[in-house]
Formats: sequence, C-alpha cells, structure tokens
Amino acid sequence: MSDLDLHSLRLVAAVAETGSVTAASQRAGVTQSAVSQALRRAEALIGAPLFDRRRRPLTPTHVGRMVAARADELARDAERLLADARAAADMPGRINLRIGLVDSLAGTIGARIVRELADGALALTVTAWSGLAFSHTRALMRHEIDAALTCDPMEGLGEVERIVVFREPYVLIAPRSEIDAVRGKDLRAVFERYRLVRHSARSYAGQHIERHLGRLGLRPRRVFEFDTSDALVAMVATGMGVAITTPLCILQGAAHAIDVVALPLPGVAFSRELLLTTRRGDFDDLAPRIAEVARGVALSHALPPMLSLVPWLTPEALALA
Repeated sequence: MSDLDLHSLRLVAAVAETGSVTAASQRAGVTQSAVSQALRRAEALIGAPLFDRRRRPLTPTHVGRMVAARADELARDAERLLADARAAADMPGRINLRIGLVDSLAGTIGARIVRELADGALALTVTAWSGLAFSHTRALMRHEIDAALTCDPMEGLGEVERIVVFREPYVLIAPRSEIDAVRGKDLRAVFERYRLVRHSARSYAGQHIERHLGRLGLRPRRVFEFDTSDALVAMVATGMGVAITTPLCILQGAAHAIDVVALPLPGVAFSRELLLTTRRGDFDDLAPRIAEVARGVALSHALPPMLSLVPWLTPEALALA
C-alpha cells in the first residue's frame, strides 16, 4: 500500500465524483492516461475493483465509495500536517503541549493559563486535562501528558521535576450565620458542634487533610464528601457543616462564597503547594517558563479575588508577593 500515493487517491475520488475519466483528468489538470494508470494501480494494490466499468457514468463499487470518501479525509489530514510542520519549523522553540490541571485550578484560572500558553511563545497547541491530582500523576508517568499543574508532589518518584508555582494555607470555612459560634474555638470544639464537609478521600486535598487531623488525634464522623470544591462550598453555604479547604478552592465555589466565612485554621497551620511537575529531562528549558506563566496568571487573576474572599490573608502567605 506504500505505493498508493495521495495524488492517486484524489484521482480516484475525482472519478467517483464526476463519473468519467475524462472529466476527472480535466478537473485535476492531468492526462486521461495518468488517471487510468492511477485507477489501475489503486485496484491492483487493493485487490478489488473500484468502479463498475460496464455502467456509464462510471459507478464506484462499495470499495470505491469507501476509498473515495477516505481520500478527502486523508487529503485534509495531510494539509493539516503540512501546516503544523511548517509552523513548527518557523517556531522551533514551541511544542504541542499536553498539560494536566488540578480541578481547583481548572475551575478558576485554568482557562487563562491555557490561553497564555497558546497565545505566547511556548506552545503551538495546548491540550488540557482537568481532574483529580492523582489522575495526573498516572498520566504523566504513562507519557499521556507532558506536564501537570497539580497539588500532588508525587513523592517517591525520583524521575519527576517539581517547580513551586504558589503556596496556599488550609483554612476553616463555616456558614456566615455561624461566624460568632465558630470564631475562637479549637477544632475539637468545632467538630463537636458541626459536621465536617470533606474533600473526597480520592483527592489529594482530602487525604492531606485527613493526615493532618490524624496527627491531631481528631477523627470527625464521615458524613459528606465531594470531589469538587464548588459542591463542598455549597454544602457549607447551606448550613450543612464546616469544611477545611484552601483559598483557591473557595474561589472555585465563588457562586456560594457569599454565604460562607473563611477563618484561620485553629491550631497547627498547614498548607499545600501548587506545583508544575514534568518528567526529568523532558522540559528542562520550558518548564520554568510554563511555571512563570502560571504564576503570573495566579498573581493577576487569582490573588485579588482570593484576598477578597479571605481578606485576612496576605500575598506573602500565598507565596505570590
């Protein structure tokens, strides 16, 4: 099949469309002999007739119809390939980037990060995967994505390079109507009065929070847990309990944030880092530039609304000063 070139396939399609070798040759600007040779070559390689030559106009067989239909598709693919190859040659420093975005980032400033990467001087195209952080760890190791903006540090994977984009503390959120009852209480007293609305145990944040509570000897009853931050914030806003989360996660649930209040987490503080992770050696030059784009977008588009939702925070606390 290697001898069946795209030009021959297009001549087959031209005959199928016009019903005539003569008309196809005129359309393609070649001789009738060239069209006939292309048909014979295609039929010999495929091992089946492409046209019923007993009928006029020439009528494609079912095999001929399939080849003619696919010829146009292959021609469009070839044209796109040439355009992409020429663009890549003109901009050798740019790549087709496949990047994972943790949900809280995808649901807030992810679109702006993708736009900056695509419009800037880094990527020819950008394919973004959203989802839980652990799914990006697997995808990165399987070479299904090139990089991930994630909160999962991928501990124990020595082949992973990590760049911190920003850091954010975990905070306590409660229904706004309950602010006086919650403020100044330790976590044990809060959990004695309110149910804990949890990040899913499948998420990195959920597991991170559970480890922290375990170190403190706290094991609140499991009642509600959610994969998405907007659902978690909504549950707190409707008075179903309190939650431990982050400013970015509150921003993801901004539609419900007016009915919650964010307080410093009582007791020992802890935080999570948003990281750019890549496979070692794959993007040594580009990774710092991708991380800088993400940090710049966070500074300009995430920091102001986060500080309005959690006004007692400082840019320094978010490592975005």
